[in-house]
Amino acid sequence: MEQNCFKIIINTNLLMRFYLPLQVFLVRWIKLAKEGFFMFAIFFPVNRVITDNRSWLILAASIFVIFAVIFSFAAPGQDLADGQIVDGQFEQLLGLFDFIMDAHPLISVLLIFMNNFLSMAQMLLLGVFAGISPLVTLGLNGALVGMLFSMTSEQGIPLLPLIFLGILPHGFFELFAFFLCGALGLKFGYHCIASPLPKMTRMQSFRYIWKETISVLPLIVLLLLIAAFIEIMITPHLLELLL
Repeated sequence: MEQNCFKIIINTNLLMRFYLPLQVFLVRWIKLAKEGFFMFAIFFPVNRVITDNRSWLILAASIFVIFAVIFSFAAPGQDLADGQIVDGQFEQLLGLFDFIMDAHPLISVLLIFMNNFLSMAQMLLLGVFAGISPLVTLGLNGALVGMLFSMTSEQGIPLLPLIFLGILPHGFFELFAFFLCGALGLKFGYHCIASPLPKMTRMQSFRYIWKETISVLPLIVLLLLIAAFIEIMITPHLLELLL
């Protein structure tokens, strides 16, 4: 009888020593999971990153649209080839576009993809420097689109068909990736320089936003590949209907 009581006491002590700490650990782990376990994961869910950065996405898109509207009405009636509006850089861009279109279609898709990917990568990587790079890139690309609208309007090409046939088919994918990169680049600049994320240091903010960036990188690559394929394989045939 005494031996049985002794065994019960020993087993009870073992239970208290090992089981209860394990139970406490599991309870804390579950609590962390409920409060945001993905903070400690390698990646965030893509839909979470997009939802959490809606305001930055709207800001990036607004910068692009504002510059597009301004430059589409900046100098109506002027010849865009006279050098007053379109400088040598724009001419180099047209030359690069001609080179891409003359290449093999698959090579053209790859070149378009690489050009867009590098442009968006520099927005992300250089965004940490006060967000200047994404701000300038968003503005310049918006300005180029605005000048394109102005040029086509001067030549009598209807604008709405050009947008729906020449821009939206591939632009739907490309612009979303572009605005997402711009949004995260601007977020980098603001929270790593001006004001860190709530309850975080600037270095913690950098790591958090960098984790967001890595999380959406596969989506960005996929969107750019789809956009490049449509731009080379489909968009020219759609533009033939217009021109």
